[in-house]
Amino acid sequence: MKSIITAALISMPLALGACSKAPATDSASTAVSTEVMSEAKVDTKVVAVMTYANWCGSCKILDPKIQAMQAAMEKQGVKFVKLDYTDKDADNFYAQAEAAGVEGAIRTALDGNIKTGRLYLVPMGSDSAVAMIDKTTTPAKIKEQMMMALNKAG
Repeated sequence: MKSIITAALISMPLALGACSKAPATDSASTAVSTEVMSEAKVDTKVVAVMTYANWCGSCKILDPKIQAMQAAMEKQGVKFVKLDYTDKDADNFYAQAEAAGVEGAIRTALDGNIKTGRLYLVPMGSDSAVAMIDKTTTPAKIKEQMMMALNKAG
C-alpha cells in the first residue's frame, strides 16, 4: 500500500504538468531537459569490442578497467560490446560479432585465432580495429586509445 501511495505522489506532478498550458519559466529545468535529450541522441562512433570468457584471467583484470570508464566514454560515442567465448564456440562468437556489426574487423584483428582478454576499438563502418588493449594497458592509456579512436572516427 505504501508503494502505491509513493508512486501516486511521484507521478502527480508529472500528470499536473502535462495538463498545464503555462510555459516553463524555470531555466534550470529546461537546461536539464535539453541535456537529457541530447544524451539520448549520442551517435555511436566507435565500438569497443571485448573478447571475453568467464574462465579468462586476463578478462578479469581488464574488465574492471573498462567498466570504470564505460559510462563516460558512452557519452562520447563509444559503444561497448562483449563477445562471449566461454564455451569456445567460434561460430557463436562470430555470430555475436556480426550482430554487433563488427564481424569483419574482429575476423581481421584475430586472424583466425580467437584470443580472449582483449579490447578492440573499431570505428563504425570500418573493417579494421584501430587499437588493441589488453590486461597490461593502464587506465590512462586505455582512455588515450579511446580518444584517439574517436578522433579517427570523426
